[in-house]
This record gives sequence, C-alpha cells and structure tokens, in this order.
Amino acid sequence: MSPDFNYNEVPLTFLHCLNKQCKKASKCLRYMVTAYVPARYPAISTVNPNFIASCKDACPYFMPDEKKRFALGITYLLDKIPHSQAVSIKREMIAELQRATYYRCWRKERLIKPGEQERIRQIFLKWGINEEPVYDEYVEQYEW
Repeated sequence: MSPDFNYNEVPLTFLHCLNKQCKKASKCLRYMVTAYVPARYPAISTVNPNFIASCKDACPYFMPDEKKRFALGITYLLDKIPHSQAVSIKREMIAELQRATYYRCWRKERLIKPGEQERIRQIFLKWGINEEPVYDEYVEQYEW
C-alpha cells in the first residue's frame, strides 16, 4: 500500500477482510485497507470470516494490492483517424459505454477503467486502427 494512501478513496460498499491468518493477507488490498480505517467509522463491511475459513482453495475475495492505470479524457482520441472511421468508432464507443458515460469521459468527469480501455482498443482494431488509443491523461489508482 502506498504511503500516501487516503482512506477517503475507499467506497462505502467496499468489503474489508480481517483474516490475519490468511497466507495472502500481506498482499491483499481488502486486508491491508483495514489498517487505515479512521476511528470515526463505527462500522465497516467485511467478508464473513466463517465463509473464508470454509474456502479450501484460493480465496474468492482476494484482491491484489496494486494500482491500475486509468485513462482520463478522450478529447483527442479520434483526431488522427480518418473522419468516416472516426464517426463509426465514436458510434460504437457510445454503444459500448452508453451515451452519458461517453460524454462524462470526454469531459474528464469520469475515469476510463482498464477493462473499458481494452474494449475501446478492440473497437479500434475492428476498424483497422492498429495504433493504441491515446487518452488525454493517465491516473494510477486502486480499482475498487
């Protein structure tokens, strides 16, 4: 966990884990985030410890303590693409992300998740654009 971690970034619905006996606890975001819970929080959501104890194989709630690369802004994403292709790609992106989400991403009001970036890359490939999509900015953060 990064030293500049801010617990305010954690969504209220995020499941925490209190199982310190887990072999992967030192690498699990769900466990590590519990050390940062402010005292002003009277309760947090947790994974049922009885369920975790019953898991013989890998924990289905394990979440690696690693930041992911989110994109911010698609203002210039289609600028270098021929107009006819750009119109079609934009149409497919709107269908994939939904209109409101597409325009929130365009206005930099919403980050573009790694999975969404991959789907956009697949749309580019479908239209014969082999270059990686280039976003306005990139942000490293946890994917809650």
